[in-house]
Amino acid sequence: MNDRSSDLTQAVHAKHEEKSESKSVYREYNREFMLPKGTNPESIKSSLSKDGVLTVEAPLPAIEGEKLIPIAQN
Repeated sequence: MNDRSSDLTQAVHAKHEEKSESKSVYREYNREFMLPKGTNPESIKSSLSKDGVLTVEAPLPAIEGEKLIPIAQN
């Protein structure tokens, strides 16, 4: 399984092959995801669970000019 990222995309590629005397099975999976603009490819993490679930985490970039506004109680 390969996990590759570029500026705005994250690509996942996996291959699985099984051979026996009577048959052969080959599976291939390709998927490409668009990342939010400004995402740092170096911050992306991926993991594969024992159940075969792939999790890809990409922290969202901070929104410029965003600030917290306190809520006053009256």
